[in-house]
Amino acid sequence: MSKQALLEVRGLTKHFPVGGLFKRQHVHALNEATFSIDQGEVVSLVGESGSGKSTTARLIARLVPATAGEIIFDGADVLKTEPRGASKQYRSEVQMIFQDPFGSLNGSHTIGHHLERPLRIHNMATNDNIEQRVHELLELVGLTPAADVASKFPYELSGGQRQRVAIARALAVEPRIILADEPISMLDVSIRAGVLNLMEKLKEERGIGFLYITHDLASARYIGDRTIVMYAGHMVESADSSELMEEPAHPYTRLLKTAVPNPQAGLATREVQARGEVPSLTEPPPGCPFAARCPEVMDVCRQVMPERTTIGLDHWVRCHLYEEQ
Repeated sequence: MSKQALLEVRGLTKHFPVGGLFKRQHVHALNEATFSIDQGEVVSLVGESGSGKSTTARLIARLVPATAGEIIFDGADVLKTEPRGASKQYRSEVQMIFQDPFGSLNGSHTIGHHLERPLRIHNMATNDNIEQRVHELLELVGLTPAADVASKFPYELSGGQRQRVAIARALAVEPRIILADEPISMLDVSIRAGVLNLMEKLKEERGIGFLYITHDLASARYIGDRTIVMYAGHMVESADSSELMEEPAHPYTRLLKTAVPNPQAGLATREVQARGEVPSLTEPPPGCPFAARCPEVMDVCRQVMPERTTIGLDHWVRCHLYEEQ
């Protein structure tokens, strides 16, 4: 893990209480997540629904309290330095983009209002230049003519345009980290690349670090410098994005790769070997969470949770198949 990482997450854990007064249980949504994001780096977080991806982002954004772990930002554990909640400074430097661009915007206010509000709250503009700043933000994300877009309401824009407004709103407070929670999953395929290219541009020109959350391994490779794979609340593999696609190690990662469309191979040649069901998150069984579905399961997999095993440069996996190697 980089010594100069802009953001480090160590052992981050979240258990949500469920049930009544007499039968209290906990959903083990995230278990000991550990990773880092450097300045100007995109880290892709991949997994199916319920794997803990969004929970990870919400914990880092301080939208929900953590059960355990550390969030190191600029060398300090913000869970200790800001125990009662995130400071205004932290919220300006760590921003979040949500999956649904329409749901994250208030339909009764104009686009200009949505961008003016963070500028005023964080004292990023004055009455004299706030309109200019709003127009600059819209132009930055490719929404022109800016004056015309600023006067519109969210329902007057397309899904891709609304998501660009959400990105502009995040950029208004000059963040250093942006947590993008499936920002393209609700957009038409034809405009997804435009949003991803905008994120790439912001990474290159402004040095913003991104946590890009997705269930799509192909888009994770397209934009991510590194990719982390999650399953049932656990991080099971991490590597350079290209290497992960070329040589996936964990059986679950291989399963995800089979779901990536391959026009040359065709549907007939694709094999999906997984079986069984995702384990219960309220009463998780011992051992590897993927054991019940793994085609290469061994007896030890059902009893002992594997540790991280390094199998290459910046490539690690949690799987008993690689421990002796």
